Amino acid sequence: MSQADQNQNHPAQRGKRKSLSSAKEFSGVFPALFTPLLDDDASRLRNGIDYAKAKIIIDDLVAAGVDGLVPVGTTGQSPTVSHKQHIDFLKFTLDYVDGRVPIIAGAGSNCTRETVDMIQAIQRDAGELACLCVTGYYNNPPQEGLVRHYETVARETGAKVVIYNVPGRTSSYLEPDTLVHLSRNDHIIGLKQSVDFRNPGKHREDTQSVLQRILPDDMSVVSGEDDSLFAILEMGGRGIISASGNIPEAARAFRNIIKAYRDGDRKGAEAMQAALDPLVKAVFCRKNPIPLATFFNSPLYLPLVPVRETKGGEEAHARIMELISTTAPSLKKYHG
Repeated sequence: MSQADQNQNHPAQRGKRKSLSSAKEFSGVFPALFTPLLDDDASRLRNGIDYAKAKIIIDDLVAAGVDGLVPVGTTGQSPTVSHKQHIDFLKFTLDYVDGRVPIIAGAGSNCTRETVDMIQAIQRDAGELACLCVTGYYNNPPQEGLVRHYETVARETGAKVVIYNVPGRTSSYLEPDTLVHLSRNDHIIGLKQSVDFRNPGKHREDTQSVLQRILPDDMSVVSGEDDSLFAILEMGGRGIISASGNIPEAARAFRNIIKAYRDGDRKGAEAMQAALDPLVKAVFCRKNPIPLATFFNSPLYLPLVPVRETKGGEEAHARIMELISTTAPSLKKYHG
């Protein structure tokens, strides 16, 4: 049996499940779990998922003390994995994690029907889970449409929903009034805020407005920007859903930032955030999740390509390898 066949028939069995049922439970460090691929299709169209590598990634993150995992979000290659792979990898993650940490399932699209269908498929095949739902993209819905989108998803599925507000990728923005309104829905428990709220401007003012107006038990707000965990904590946020959090050293650093801040060591937390900048910049040196594929020595589905195959990519690739050597030695095992 080939390695691809072995991975397609991975041995994980249905085990314990742990999800989120309220805003109060949603805090801390939640890596947006990367989906590694096998190097078994040179066309980069039908590669299998590398479940053996995924187990190592998950074990390292659980050992690093993460508060939960978010599989098959955009960092997990959700735009390019097949529907079957999406469900299969989610089921695998649930089974392999076996209740060690909570899981938030990546789900959502710019079509409300498709989002409902995806979550219902997850519920049929993987059980009840909180779901991270990206805000509608490309079709640029108005605020009224976004309200109805999230309310319909909540009503039709009964899932606990974490909103993903990421206008830099969707060109669609949830305004504060919209978010405050949605926070009052019992099924909408969280917000992943992926905007520039570190610097003065509309996005910072809007994020502050949301945090000042929502009830803490209604909605937990976390950062979706890896350089801004300290900033969201300063505003009253509770944690981060992070791409660079896939790297165990970064995950531990994020946990230490939260601990220092909660212990009253504001300067220490801010210094630790600044110390993470080189790693965070490397993870986002090309459109996510290209660099993470380099960190974990994984292929990518087209139209994404490895860092070193992009313009100026050899230099970026060299920087990543240097960071692995000096800052993230836990990843050396993926590079022979």
